[in-house]
Amino acid sequence: MSLVDRVKKLREDLKINAVQFAKKANVPQATYNRIEKGTGNLTANAIADIIKAFEVNPYWLLFGEGGEEPIFTKQSELSNQITITKDEFIELQRKALRQEDRIRELEREVKRLQNE
Repeated sequence: MSLVDRVKKLREDLKINAVQFAKKANVPQATYNRIEKGTGNLTANAIADIIKAFEVNPYWLLFGEGGEEPIFTKQSELSNQITITKDEFIELQRKALRQEDRIRELEREVKRLQNE
């Protein structure tokens, strides 16, 4: 499951529409629509806003780690977590995006080989 898939799953689990999600996450509606369609990019700031607004587990959102449930982190649990700097967070995001890029490249290669 990609980062975009996890964002969409989060919205669906919350049982809210895209307009409500974008508003609460402080993401412009048009930007969120592009993100969910896979034609837009999630910035580090947008990811941080989503994590904060919905109290979602950052490791689950970024990497899908920690299992499907619970994807939400209670505020009391945050005190037991290690904090990272904004630069560290951005680097984690870059690693996640590179991983997704590699998966897309592999998928393209598999399709190419299937067509041969």
